[in-house]
Amino acid sequence: YLSELLPCAGGRSIWAITPEERDKHDQKFDSLSPAQGFVSGEQARKFFLQSGLPASVLAEIWSLADMNKDGKMDRLEFSIAMKLIKMKLQGQNLPTALPIIMKQPPVHAPSMPVAPLGKLPVTYKQTSVFSHSVLSFFFPSSSSSSTTSLVSSSPMAGPSDWAVPHSSRLKYRQQFNSLDKQMTGYLTGLNAMASTLLTQTQLAAIWNLADVDRDGKLRAEEFILAMHLVDMAKQGQPLPLSLPLDLVPPSLRYCLIWLIKIRSYICVSVCSAFSFMYLCMCVFSVCAVSFEDKFKRNLELGNAELEKRRQALLEQQRREEERRAQKAREEQERREREVRELELRRKREEEQRLERQRELERQREEERLKELERKEAAKKELERQQQLEWERRKKQELQSQKSQEQEDIIRLKAKKRSLEMELEAVVSLQRPFVCFLLFRLHTVGLIVTEKDLNCRKLKEQLDVLEKETAAKLSEMDQYKKDIQMVGNLKVLALCSWTAKTDNHLNFSKDDVITVLEQQENWWLGELNGKQGWLPKSYVTVLSKGKTLKSLSIWGFLTCDLYPNMCVYLFCFCVNVRVLSIYLSLEYVALYTYESPEPGDLTFNEGDTILVIQREGEWWRGSIGDRSGLFPSNYVKPKETDVITSKLGLPGKKPEIAQVTTSYTASGTEQLNLAPGQLILILSKNPTGWWLGELQARGKKRQKGWFPASHVKQLGSNSGKSTPPISLLLSVCQVIAMYDYTAANEDELSFSKSQLINVLDKSSPDWWKGEVNGLTGLFPTNYVKMTTSDSDPSQQWCADLTSLDSMSPQEKKRQGYIHELIETEERYMEDLQLVLEVFHKPMSESGRLTEAEMNMIFVNWKELIMCNTKLLKALRVRKKMGGEKMPVQMVGDILAAELSHMQAYIRFCSCQLNAAALLQQKTDQEPDFKDFLKKIATDYRCKGMPLSSFLLKPMQRITRYPLHIKNILESTPESHVDHAQLREALEKAEELCSQVNEGVREKENSDRLEWIQNHVQCEGITENLVFNSLTNCLGPRKLLHSGKLFKTKSNKELYAFLFSDFLLFTQAVKQFTSSGSDKLFSPKSNSQYKMYKSPVFLNEVLVKLPSDPSSDEPIFHISHIERVYTLKTENINERTAWVQKIKAGSEEFIETEKKKREKAYQARSMKASGIGRLLVTIQEATELKSSKPNGKSNPYCEVTMGAQCYTSRTLNDTLNPKWNFNCQFHIKDLYQDVLCITIYEREQFSPDDFLGRTEVPVATIKKELENKGPAIRRLLLHEVPTGEVWVRLDLQLFDGKAPK
Repeated sequence: YLSELLPCAGGRSIWAITPEERDKHDQKFDSLSPAQGFVSGEQARKFFLQSGLPASVLAEIWSLADMNKDGKMDRLEFSIAMKLIKMKLQGQNLPTALPIIMKQPPVHAPSMPVAPLGKLPVTYKQTSVFSHSVLSFFFPSSSSSSTTSLVSSSPMAGPSDWAVPHSSRLKYRQQFNSLDKQMTGYLTGLNAMASTLLTQTQLAAIWNLADVDRDGKLRAEEFILAMHLVDMAKQGQPLPLSLPLDLVPPSLRYCLIWLIKIRSYICVSVCSAFSFMYLCMCVFSVCAVSFEDKFKRNLELGNAELEKRRQALLEQQRREEERRAQKAREEQERREREVRELELRRKREEEQRLERQRELERQREEERLKELERKEAAKKELERQQQLEWERRKKQELQSQKSQEQEDIIRLKAKKRSLEMELEAVVSLQRPFVCFLLFRLHTVGLIVTEKDLNCRKLKEQLDVLEKETAAKLSEMDQYKKDIQMVGNLKVLALCSWTAKTDNHLNFSKDDVITVLEQQENWWLGELNGKQGWLPKSYVTVLSKGKTLKSLSIWGFLTCDLYPNMCVYLFCFCVNVRVLSIYLSLEYVALYTYESPEPGDLTFNEGDTILVIQREGEWWRGSIGDRSGLFPSNYVKPKETDVITSKLGLPGKKPEIAQVTTSYTASGTEQLNLAPGQLILILSKNPTGWWLGELQARGKKRQKGWFPASHVKQLGSNSGKSTPPISLLLSVCQVIAMYDYTAANEDELSFSKSQLINVLDKSSPDWWKGEVNGLTGLFPTNYVKMTTSDSDPSQQWCADLTSLDSMSPQEKKRQGYIHELIETEERYMEDLQLVLEVFHKPMSESGRLTEAEMNMIFVNWKELIMCNTKLLKALRVRKKMGGEKMPVQMVGDILAAELSHMQAYIRFCSCQLNAAALLQQKTDQEPDFKDFLKKIATDYRCKGMPLSSFLLKPMQRITRYPLHIKNILESTPESHVDHAQLREALEKAEELCSQVNEGVREKENSDRLEWIQNHVQCEGITENLVFNSLTNCLGPRKLLHSGKLFKTKSNKELYAFLFSDFLLFTQAVKQFTSSGSDKLFSPKSNSQYKMYKSPVFLNEVLVKLPSDPSSDEPIFHISHIERVYTLKTENINERTAWVQKIKAGSEEFIETEKKKREKAYQARSMKASGIGRLLVTIQEATELKSSKPNGKSNPYCEVTMGAQCYTSRTLNDTLNPKWNFNCQFHIKDLYQDVLCITIYEREQFSPDDFLGRTEVPVATIKKELENKGPAIRRLLLHEVPTGEVWVRLDLQLFDGKAPK
């Protein structure tokens, strides 16, 4: 009966949780301090690891216990996990799915009395184990805990003890899954094993052995067992009569263990084998009930039990949900109550603030109205007095005018009589003089006629002379060609030549050399038995059979043979020489140059300047009767149409052609052509083939034939100017790095920074060049190439195809933008050079005091900071557009950065004092003068003294409007940058006017410098520089100053009222005499310290006392933090203080208001673009503060053209989290650029730069196309560290308005 009892033997499920276990689990759960009824994953993980189980097993337990997969555990889930850990420690395998019994609340096992065996209540479940009542019947005295302990302590066999091989299990498990198409978990009928080819008898025996629970179905393990028995039968092994224990599936094996326990219990209790047999018979009789009845009854009981437990579980869940809902409601109510309290508090504070503000505004309005009434009354009184005074003066003027007219009448009458008498005397004397004039006129007419005849004769002679000269020149050319056709020519050395290499020939001036071989520029000659190569340009060909000893003899013979021709040639050569010298000294102004310095030459764009002296970057020239110094980069050489004898026809303009299409030469006598090359046309053939010389800079020039259809001739109507003569004659141009003095006659002397035209580069060490009409050799290591040696357009555009596609106007615009960036970089190099070459040695030498150094260099480092921001922004824009690619927009950068360059106001206003001090020191101290000369010998100074470098800031400021104007003139009005450039031009002109005004307001600047040196500003985190730019009001001005007294304590204070704040100080050293004029005395040594923090004028309200009839000069200054009650020395002084503070406060408030309105108007413009860009600035990280304490108050400014948004300022952080949104209207997809700049908020100076980044809208479209909004991390440029996180959402309208 054992095989039949196994499916029925069993008891309470081993996975059930007893109440005692649940109590223990609850105690452990409470010890972990759960939050809102849950234990976090980290808390549970640390606690479960104490069991010693592997992490993978604990992860499997967690996945079973965490039923709702929320990553945390409540009491039930924690208890399930503890039960699973306990069973795993006892050797049990974890179930594949969580048993239902573990999800139900624990139920106590009831104790049942021993009943007759025939009436044994048996419940049969699909798990084929005994119910709890059967266990109670067999073990009446055991509790549920002891039963569980008994079951748990039973020796359970794991899957590793099953005799079925593991490989067979896997294979037949897959086969079972493929056959169980309905996913019922079992198979019915023998057709499941029909493909085994066994007999029906064998299959029936195998089915009886494998169907352990006798339910007529094969579950997964039973099917695996059956297939294993099939394999045994196929292998010829005999099938067992009863199923061995090692073949029983592990999940059903514990039935046998319960039977063994029952047998042991019965044997001990009754000690009778009959009892055991009787019990087995009873069990067998119970089990013998039909399968259908057992299944039906068990199904009913199971459903009832499941329904009962489901109801209990639902009730428990309902109570838990109600508890959680109640707790959530309480938490929500608490939060709402706190929010309401905070909102009420905020509203009260806002109402109080608004009330204070309204009160201040009412008081300010009352004071304004009273002031207007007083002004109106005073104005009327003044007008009345002025009217009376005017009437009195008018009456006096009329009276005096009447007297004057009477005197004039008398004087005119007397003059009339005297003139009449003089007329009579003149008439009597004029007759002889008229006769003399007529005679002289006749004589002059005869002389003029004679001179005219002589001029005509001279002109005829001149025409005959020119014809003879032309004929003789043609004869000489023909004679020269005839001579070249004869071998072993004799040539005369025009000057000495020293061999540069071993194969060169040495010779002296006037030596006669025999030519053995001729190349294009070099001839092979023989002299005194030695052969070598010599330059062709150093010799001249002699007539055959004649050996002339010197060039002068040839000249005299020529004069004897052709006197008329010699005179003409001499005159022609002299004129050409003079003309070439004159043209080499004539330059054309590229820009307008204006300078306030005496000794400078000012001129307008296009003026012709005659250069007198060229040294370094500053040349001396003259225009008419004016002469002076001017910068060399403001002019260019004047082009001329005079062509040298190389072209063959003096005075004739050369014909230049540009290659339009490429051509490959078919012979050695033809030229290879590439588009864009220039060709000098030498002759034209009617067949369509022209002879020309290819002009390739830096390469050997080639002559040959080419088809005319592949070129276009450049002329006056071609739109391009003919290249200058230097392009045709010189190979390239170089700049001298050092002075060089010629050691031989054939060498060329030049000065440092002089421009040299290179004529020949055949030798790597010595080149032939020309300077000021003189030619000669020079060493190559003394010069460097100029930037003009390459195509200027390639300096800013690397893509020549893109360059050719640009319009001429856009090319010109890009050239001006490139010039702006290049000159800005050179200017920054000059500023840094002053610090390294002049400032550092002068400071370390100790020749000047600290005050004198500050007076000479003023705020030089602030200038570097200002221009560093501008240059960094330009470099970022150039980098984001692509290296050496066109720059689309610069106006927004110039407009923004030029607004923060007011450091130049202080420098320029103090420049005259600096120049005077420097001149005084050099005049009085020769050692100091020698010291300046010594440090100025640095090669980077290019021979310029310190005074020249000190002028560069003022010169740079005046050049910004010129650069911007040039770019603006080349920018179409429809261009997106046009409006920004116009605003930048206004900013640049405004800055120049402010500089001029600062120079004029020397007194204000001196007083601010005096305050800087005599007031100690301790306790302010920001470095306060008085003579500098304010945060939003332009340059700081001193409005008023004087002595004030506190009303209660009568404490003496010295107040300084600036355009942006009011500063109270107290004296550290008392004055020797009284009087406000002693405050700013240069000889004063008084010192002051700050009494209170500065009071900003946009936060104050000044008012008079409530009793206006009081004679005591008291007034009140109301601030946000406190009220100051002050007293002056008299009523007039009080009136001055009150009026000055009111005016400054109103101007400050009005400026802030206009700034806010301007930003709002730019954002609220009606959308007329092609789309919009939604930007969310989330946060910035790793910002670099410029303050010594490392703290920062950053804010972010986001712009696109004129549209601008500014975030709030966050204090004391380098990782601000703004999370503010802004929206931009897109006008041009390929020109609009999103600019993000981070600044540090300052109080007393312009905001500091913390980084900038840019993203073109075209790039955003490419990255976000068909992807939706995205978050990007952008690096901040031109700063050591920093990045900003933004969310971008691009929406293009596509002809539809946005929703």
